[in-house]
Parts: sequence; C-alpha cells; structure tokens
Amino acid sequence: MGESTSNEGSATTDGNALPNRDPPDVTRIKAAAAKRVQAHRWRARLGLRCLTVRISDRQVRRLISNGYLSLERSDAVAAVAIALEAWIADNLTCAKPDGDHRQPPET
Repeated sequence: MGESTSNEGSATTDGNALPNRDPPDVTRIKAAAAKRVQAHRWRARLGLRCLTVRISDRQVRRLISNGYLSLERSDAVAAVAIALEAWIADNLTCAKPDGDHRQPPET
C-alpha cells in the first residue's frame, strides 16, 4: 500500500517516463557544446585548425614595428590575433592571393 506510481516531473509516453525538460544549466551547457561543434565543423570545411598560441610582449612589439598592429590596439587580444594571422599569411604561405596584410601607416 505504501507503493507510489506517481511520476512527478515526468511526462508519460506509451508507458515510458520521460523528463519534462533539462534544468537550465544543462540546457546552457548543451547549447555551448553544440556551438563549439558547429565552429569546429566550419573550420574543418575550410581546412583550418584552431590553436592556442603564446606570444611575448617582444613579439607584439615586432608586429607593431613591422606594421601588422597599431600601438593603440596592442593591448586588445583580438587585434593581436588578427595581426598574427596576417603575419602568418604574408610570411608562411606560398602564394599571397590577398596581397599584403599590413596596416597602412598612420598619418
């Protein structure tokens, strides 16, 4: 008699108990994972890899002196990443289809 057949918090479909919905934190984690997978697949289609690169202040100054980065933007992580990508494109690729990626001199 003390046995309970209640499935509180669950919906019943053909006799199977299913949870109503994931908690908000689980939903957020699943959404973030889906975005990472989507970004990975997009990069893979383009033949790109995502890497973590450490760059010293000396190397940042070199990007500035070579015209790939402005002094004003040298503290912005995204600007340094873009400058480094441009340097790689100009110096490590065989063909330069897009031309010179350096920033024009400031006047």
